[in-house]
Amino acid sequence: MILSDYCRNGFSLLALQTSSFMHTNGVPLDTYSFCCSSVASCSFKDVKFGAQIHSLVEKSGWLSSVFVGSALVDLHAKLSLINDAAKMFKEIPVKNTVCANALLSGCGEANQRVEGLEFVRKMRALNLKCDHFTLSAMLRECGSVID
Repeated sequence: MILSDYCRNGFSLLALQTSSFMHTNGVPLDTYSFCCSSVASCSFKDVKFGAQIHSLVEKSGWLSSVFVGSALVDLHAKLSLINDAAKMFKEIPVKNTVCANALLSGCGEANQRVEGLEFVRKMRALNLKCDHFTLSAMLRECGSVID
């Protein structure tokens, strides 16, 4: 809970330091702490730190969690590493609209609009429903492709 409070109140560095302290001192990290660490590291746009979090998630066995997977898709997407975000999305065993929207949003931020629209088409084949965020992102993508 303290990690999410740090993140919510703009103390991303403190959240990361706390997470690191926990890990270094043998406190097992869970889905909640990995998700908070991913959110906090997004604010720094640090690719190396993001890779460290991803590696730690893999070593800890939490990669199969849809929550951690979604956070990692979002992390890679916000770092404009769309190929890594897409790879992470494929590795998530149970996909949902939230992780799909994270990838779609990342495509838009990285100016890979056509890829984003192609991904929206694939969502139906993956049995993922479009929500209001998907629709909004899709409209942004379409408007940018037309320009």
